[in-house]
Amino acid sequence: MSIDIGVRIVLEYIAKHPTLIIVALVLYMVVFLITVVTFGKKKGKNPLRTDRRRLPEPFVHDSKARELVLKERFKSSKVPENIDVIIIGSGIGGLTAGVLLTRAGKTVLVLEQHDQAGGCCHSFLEKGFEFDTGIHYIGGLQDSSVNRILLDQLTCGQLRWAKLDDAYDTVALGKASTAKLFHMRSGRDQFYENLIDHFPKERVAILSYKNLVKDAADSFYGIVALKVWSRLLVRVLLTTGVYHILFKCYRKRYTSKTLQEVLDQLTDNKELKLVLSYTCGDYGVLPKDAPFILHAILVNHYENGAYYPTNGPSEIAFHMVQSIRKGGGSVLMQAPVTKILCDSGGKAVGVQVGKKAVDVRAKYIISDAGVVNTFKRLLPENVAKASSIYPLIDKVGQSASFFTAFVDLEGSSSDLKLPAGNVWLYETDDINKTVAEYLNLKVDEIESAEIPFAYISFPSAKDPEWEKKFPGKSSALIITFANFEWFKELRDERVKNRGELYDSIKDTFCRKLWQKCVDLYPHLDGKKIYNGAGTPLTTQYYMSSTKGEMYGLDQRKERFSADVVMKLRPETDIKGLYLTGQDVMTCGFVSSLLMGVICTSKILNRDIFDDLLNLKGDSEGRFATQKCLSEEERLTHAIVLQILHFILTFV
Repeated sequence: MSIDIGVRIVLEYIAKHPTLIIVALVLYMVVFLITVVTFGKKKGKNPLRTDRRRLPEPFVHDSKARELVLKERFKSSKVPENIDVIIIGSGIGGLTAGVLLTRAGKTVLVLEQHDQAGGCCHSFLEKGFEFDTGIHYIGGLQDSSVNRILLDQLTCGQLRWAKLDDAYDTVALGKASTAKLFHMRSGRDQFYENLIDHFPKERVAILSYKNLVKDAADSFYGIVALKVWSRLLVRVLLTTGVYHILFKCYRKRYTSKTLQEVLDQLTDNKELKLVLSYTCGDYGVLPKDAPFILHAILVNHYENGAYYPTNGPSEIAFHMVQSIRKGGGSVLMQAPVTKILCDSGGKAVGVQVGKKAVDVRAKYIISDAGVVNTFKRLLPENVAKASSIYPLIDKVGQSASFFTAFVDLEGSSSDLKLPAGNVWLYETDDINKTVAEYLNLKVDEIESAEIPFAYISFPSAKDPEWEKKFPGKSSALIITFANFEWFKELRDERVKNRGELYDSIKDTFCRKLWQKCVDLYPHLDGKKIYNGAGTPLTTQYYMSSTKGEMYGLDQRKERFSADVVMKLRPETDIKGLYLTGQDVMTCGFVSSLLMGVICTSKILNRDIFDDLLNLKGDSEGRFATQKCLSEEERLTHAIVLQILHFILTFV
């Protein structure tokens, strides 16, 4: 009887409040759609079901043998039949997806516009010397790390990594000849203890910074979640504002607060603020514009030191291309994609390649060519503009450009006492002002201007095998910010023959940058054999970037707003089209590597990070990213997942 009375009371209450029925129906529909979206697609094969590592084989010195792997030219006759996946671009994001998808049984075709595979992972020979183009040092590659295990699987254990000096970075502040040096040491505690040794009166500020860096880096999970959770669920979180409560990175404003704002709250010491923000060149944004969370994950990335690929960065592509081929896929160069083909419904169904307009079709199209190229050059205009990603290009903008001097040196790295690390030279402690003023110069003012920043690196000292390949020789890279506007009038000139003005600008930069290097290392004076240069036009040509930008979309705080984060995800709102590479998460090698994994996870509808941890024998959790959570976030997410599980079970 009491049950009947209870039911009647509930029914009467519902009759007086009909909106409850509507809410219940809406909730049911939302949960149903989430279930369909999340669980409706059949899982693909596990690409990491077996351990692919084998004993490292000898380095391949034969240039012809290497070219057969890295420089196979596109011909329509080489295109496989019944292609499942076409990947545009052979950067680390594209190659990662290519290896994993071939191992999951997919037929993959990777198309690269350049004559060599690897994107920023490739190396080139100039005057008998080898130079890297984008991989200068990488963190998070200690033996037990997920990144290391993943790379071992992708390359069948053939990559070897050399750890850099304990002081992997050195900040040089002031004029190069009299600069004050601050060595950054590996090891989380050692890094900060060393800073306190340099700034003993700033102990409280440094320890506060240490805690903020860890807290912000741990909170990066929120950004990952907005990209990997179902789009419908994320929209609900954004519309209701729940994401602000759920994710610490937004709750504590780590995504919208700039690095400069954080530093200004910690200390008034200008030198310390410069030293704490020295790596801003790694992501190309000055401290006044850089979101603190981006800087925090970079600092966290190098807490266990830095590494360099033995025998150079081209080894990464060399072994990954072979992995794709062993799985039945193809990686073809000099294959510029000119169009992404779409059907009448706007679905991506293939690509058009080269001047002869060869059409190649596939079920899935993955672009590793960057968001700007994909949406402003490759897609049909009507399809691109209908996407939620298209307006983000102007909203976020494009990243910084750089000038690089490539220097050949007489003498081995040991003879010249070159460090296996990097030097970050800043002329003043106000980089926001000096770099901004420098970039606003006109081209005819460069000759008399002071270059306020330089990054100096010696690849020959980082690679323990260099001396075997180039005995008695060494190499240096010297990099600084550059403005594309200084060069854009010359962009239509012939490559490698752009005229006297272009050569004059290059010579000016090379001379000034080399002088800074000599001022820091006086014993290198007279050791230079050859000096080459890379400008924003070089980047534009070889990397197919529209304005010579190095890092794709800009990394300013606008990029990390929840709306932008949600829309810049591996699966686009154009059916059949997926994205990988640095535009999806953040710039950098490891970010692009992991985006290749997440992109593949979306296509295969399986958690490949879970597969990786199972392969590793890790029993700590299903999510690789779960390791990055604080105790507070672990509890919050556990509760949310339990609620979702209850609702789905009830429905």
